[in-house]
Amino acid sequence: MILHVQELLSRQQPVEFQGSIDLTERFRDVRDVIPLTPLEYRLTAQASQKRISITGELSCRLRLLCSRCLAPIDEAFEIPFEELFQVMKDSDPEPDEDTDFVPVTGERIDLRPFLEEELLVHLPLAPLCSQDCKGLCPECGTNRNEQACNCKTDRIDPRFAALQDLFKPE
Repeated sequence: MILHVQELLSRQQPVEFQGSIDLTERFRDVRDVIPLTPLEYRLTAQASQKRISITGELSCRLRLLCSRCLAPIDEAFEIPFEELFQVMKDSDPEPDEDTDFVPVTGERIDLRPFLEEELLVHLPLAPLCSQDCKGLCPECGTNRNEQACNCKTDRIDPRFAALQDLFKPE
C-alpha cells in the first residue's frame, strides 16, 4: 500500500482509502498464529503543511494457540490505527528519537510495514482459550481441561530435599 506524498500534500481535502493485505507470508514462520482472513484497512489521510496524519481501523481474524493447553483460538481483531508522518528534506537535521512522528524523505510512503506492526503490537503475548485454562500436564501431556490425570506433580528439587524434613514434627 503506497501513499504518494506530493500528491497528498497538494490536495486540501482528506483522502480515504481501503483495501486488504495478505498476511500469509508475514506469519509463514510463526507456528502459533495462522491468518484466517486478510488484514482489512479503512484509512483516511489528511495533510497539513508538511505533516501527514493517517487514521483509521484495521480488522482481521487470526487463529492463535492457547499458551497453556495449545488449543486453537479463533479471534477477531478490530484495531484503531493512527500514525503521523513529517515530510523532511535531506538537509533537515535528524529528529530526536522522542518525536511523535515518522520522518519521511522520499516521494512515497509504504504503509504496509506500519499496518503489520500495529497488528503485531496488538497480538496477545500469551493468548488463553479461557481465564481458567488448566493447561497441559507437565508429566504426561494430557490436556487438563478435557480429563484429569494421576501424575504426581509435587516434585521436590533434590537440592532442597533435606529441607523437607526440617518442619516435620518429631
